[in-house]
Parts: sequence; structure tokens; C-alpha cells
Amino acid sequence: MNEVICMSIEQEQTDLPDELHVKFLHVFTQHRNQIYSYIFSLLPNRDDAEDVFQRTSLILWKKFADYDETCSFFSWACGVAFYEVKNFMRVAQRKRLQFRDDVIQQLADERAEIPQLKLDVRATALEECMQKLKAKDRKLVNQVYRDQIPVKDLAEVAGAAIQTLYNRLNQIRRQLTHCIERTVSYTGEGK
Repeated sequence: MNEVICMSIEQEQTDLPDELHVKFLHVFTQHRNQIYSYIFSLLPNRDDAEDVFQRTSLILWKKFADYDETCSFFSWACGVAFYEVKNFMRVAQRKRLQFRDDVIQQLADERAEIPQLKLDVRATALEECMQKLKAKDRKLVNQVYRDQIPVKDLAEVAGAAIQTLYNRLNQIRRQLTHCIERTVSYTGEGK
């Protein structure tokens, strides 16, 4: 997913001067996962969320010259993402369950109420907890979630049963969840 965005942004190089280009890449990279999480919270279908994330990323890139640096980039990006989600929902002609506009608005409002600090604290806790994992577990998590390598492919390469890897991922997720909760409750900042 990240490679596609970088390629799209590189191909779309518009009129942004180099200085703005560097600033955009810096703030976008810093908030990319949070923006995707925000979109995914409004569009729980991963493929749809990735499509909207791609479009949102390109719009942020194209409109970055209009961005007011005195405002939060994340808030600005979420505003753009919100309208992209609404546009996607309006255009989508699929016959599967989708949220109505009022439900999307309610989810967006609730999501906006989550303090940025809480998200940052949890992200920091996740990074710390990832470092506490065994190297092979950390590698597995990165391959599946960061690199998005299908579990089936990893199982074939490792000569293991697919279910074995899924079971291991579930154990690691539980371990990370407990570690994050302990870390956040210990610092008292995530509440």
C-alpha cells in the first residue's frame, strides 16, 4: 500500500516546490497510519478503505499548498478523508451493507473526540511492545501487517500449516494488546 502511494505521489508531481514536497512527505509519513485508521473506522471493508486512502492521499498532496500550517495536519487530513468517504459511499453502487450518511457522521464525530494524545500514546506503546517481542515474532508481524505478505505465502515458505501461523499471530496480538494496555495504564496517559 505504501509503495503505491509513493509511486502515485511521485507520478503526480504537480506544482509543489521542493520545500513543500519535503514538508508534505514529512507530515504525511508521520500521520499516514492514523489517517488510514480513521478511514478504516468509517469504511470497515479493507479494500474500500485502501481505495479511499489512496484518493485522500493524492488530494492531500495536490492541496498541500493550501494547507494552513497553524492547524493540525491530522485534523485537516481527516476532514478531507471524511468527504472522500462520503463521496465513495455516494458513488458506490454495490449491493452490500454500507453505512448511511448520518451513521458516518456519528462515527466521524466519535472518532474526532478521541484525543490525539491518546492515539500517540498507544502508538508509542505499540512500538515499545513490538521491541519486546522475540525477533521471529516481530518479523512475522511486520511481514503480515507492514509488508502485507499473505499468511498463505509465509506458510508455504516456512513449510508450516497456515493455521499454525494464524494461531501464532493470534497469540502475538493478545500479547501486544496486554502489553499496550499495561504500558498505557502504567503511564496513565491513555485514559
